[in-house]
Amino acid sequence: MEQKIIVNMKDIRMSFSGNEVLKSVNFQLREGEVHSLMGANGAGKSTLIKILNGIYHAVSGNIEVNGRQVQIKTPKDAEKLGLAFVHQELNVCNDLTVAENMYIGNWIRNKRGLYDKKATSRRAKELLDIMGVELNPDMPVRKLRTAEKQVIEILKTMTRDAKVVILDEPTSSLNEKEKENFFGIIDRMKKNGVSIIFISHFLEDVVALSDRVTVLKDGVNNGIFLRGDYEKEDLVVAMMGKKIVGENMEPLTVREDAKVVLEVRELSSDKKFNNINMKIQLGDVVGVCGLLGAGKTEIARAILGLDEFDSGRIFLNGEEIKKPRPDIMIEKRAVLLTEERKLEGFVPLMSIRENATLSVMKKMSNRLGVIDRKKQKAFAEDISRKMTVKMSGIEQNVVSLSGGNQQKVVIAKCLASQPELFLLDEPTRGVDVYAKSEIYKILREAAKAGTAIVIFSSELEELLANCTKIIILKKGMITGVVSTKELTKNKLLSMIG
Repeated sequence: MEQKIIVNMKDIRMSFSGNEVLKSVNFQLREGEVHSLMGANGAGKSTLIKILNGIYHAVSGNIEVNGRQVQIKTPKDAEKLGLAFVHQELNVCNDLTVAENMYIGNWIRNKRGLYDKKATSRRAKELLDIMGVELNPDMPVRKLRTAEKQVIEILKTMTRDAKVVILDEPTSSLNEKEKENFFGIIDRMKKNGVSIIFISHFLEDVVALSDRVTVLKDGVNNGIFLRGDYEKEDLVVAMMGKKIVGENMEPLTVREDAKVVLEVRELSSDKKFNNINMKIQLGDVVGVCGLLGAGKTEIARAILGLDEFDSGRIFLNGEEIKKPRPDIMIEKRAVLLTEERKLEGFVPLMSIRENATLSVMKKMSNRLGVIDRKKQKAFAEDISRKMTVKMSGIEQNVVSLSGGNQQKVVIAKCLASQPELFLLDEPTRGVDVYAKSEIYKILREAAKAGTAIVIFSSELEELLANCTKIIILKKGMITGVVSTKELTKNKLLSMIG
């Protein structure tokens, strides 16, 4: 017997500034299933979901929920229909606690109808324990990292009596252990009759979770795949129109006498990391991995001077940088791709041309400081093409791009300055599978040209494929430095777990 159709989106069309991004798209969600929605960056996935949430209003088409045609004009309309959303761009209240964010709009009350903080906190702790996340439910959210905020967003949907949960890139900041816990929760939700729309670029997660997969390509339906009837490569072809041809990935090698670009000695910061020591040589690609809260992001930010540290020493090309600041480090050709793309990575209302060349404005200007627009345009077009940015043109504002394409522009901006030290914090978060391979190809080429690269990431397979060695963090301390030769994902998991 075929499952009941809970959500039915028919012939959905959507345009922005005359650019048609959805062209008669159809999507059906059945009761108690996980239905994944896939596509390259800019294919229209997030747009389709925002129409379902009432954030965007389709030019034409119909939406049915439980067999009844509905008008979803606002997110409140969607909530009344039992639809709960976790968007790719996080939506938390920094001044509230973890528990208050998880139960926002649904705080637990006592017999007199007043907010019961202790009961709300206790209930939140139960959910955090199920997820296997060590977070204090009474901690203000502003003190958390992006990955931790994403966990809260996921758990927030579980505090409501939602019949449909829509997850947009929910696992992008979770490590393998947290993914396992998350998959278990998804399975329990399914058994309780909850239907789930899962949007992700992670092929392994899609294959593991999905009962069905719908693929969008250039704003149109390009295939529906049933569990067990497809391989990962089939999804790639449907999304990209071609297979990802495996490069002859020769292992990177670094001479023992290669110059040490970055040396960190006994770097410590209270409750963040302790006694961090590392040496990064010219032309090396080094990975840094650990569980959520291990200190990856904090160490990267301290090295570039975005955050202060309590003690320790940082050397760049043999010169001690006693008080690192971003302007000093950038002047010395060290750059950081931050995890907070939206807040720290780009200027939203500036064009791709302007954002991609922010780090090389002096090279684009004459002696009087006047920008050579022709030179700037040619440079931006070239680097955007190399980064496969899906755009209407380089004058398009970055804020109007999909999340993955925004990330490509930020990476392009960093690479434009030809850094000698390039730190990357979760560089492929929200990026499609083809773009990931392109990004790592570019990073490897930069390493061969002499750039020292450090990748702080929870993507173990990418680290294993592209790094010469991996630094393992546990609770803010380095517990090992291992060569990737003959290192498997399972071995690495056991080391960080």
